[in-house]
Amino acid sequence: MRRRLRRLGATLCSGLAAAALLSACSEAQVTHPTPQASATPIVIATLPPIGFNHRYGNNPVTAADAFAVERALFAKKQYWEVGLRADPAQAGYVQETDAQAAAAARAKFTDMFLVVASESLPTLRALVEMGDAGQQKYCEQLVQQFVDEGYTGLQTATVAVFFGESDRHATLSWTKAGGYTFKILDNNLNGALVTPVPSATPFVAQPTR
Repeated sequence: MRRRLRRLGATLCSGLAAAALLSACSEAQVTHPTPQASATPIVIATLPPIGFNHRYGNNPVTAADAFAVERALFAKKQYWEVGLRADPAQAGYVQETDAQAAAAARAKFTDMFLVVASESLPTLRALVEMGDAGQQKYCEQLVQQFVDEGYTGLQTATVAVFFGESDRHATLSWTKAGGYTFKILDNNLNGALVTPVPSATPFVAQPTR
């Protein structure tokens, strides 16, 4: 009996020792030593604490402008979702409610990429009914809206038109030196689904803001 007790005691002691070791290891794993100062510290650029909706733009000014254009189009029953990227992006990190700062930011943008997308069949039908030349003019008017709003420093502009989420229907490109080029990419879907019906009429003019 005494031998059994001694063996049991030895087993418990070794078990306790192992548990203590595991506990020590666990404590060591969660220890976070203070890092030493580096002779060449890494500087991380941070964005200003200004909130905006990234769905509409890549900075506060473009996000506000794209949203305003989308609302204006919706008011005319032209159901496009609008997203705008303008560079240099950092120029637009100002409070968009500050009219003077926003105006100064718009004038600094040199490149813009505008996306318009729709799943509304009446909208798509009306666009296709305009013909290729009319569609180009429609996209040019979209660019012009932003120029009129103050995007006067642009050197390049692109408009990507999407039918639904994945069909890139057309692309309009503009450079200050070369002007506009326009290309239909999906052959107007060969008339499928978006063939204008008698009630569909082409868009007449872009809404003004």
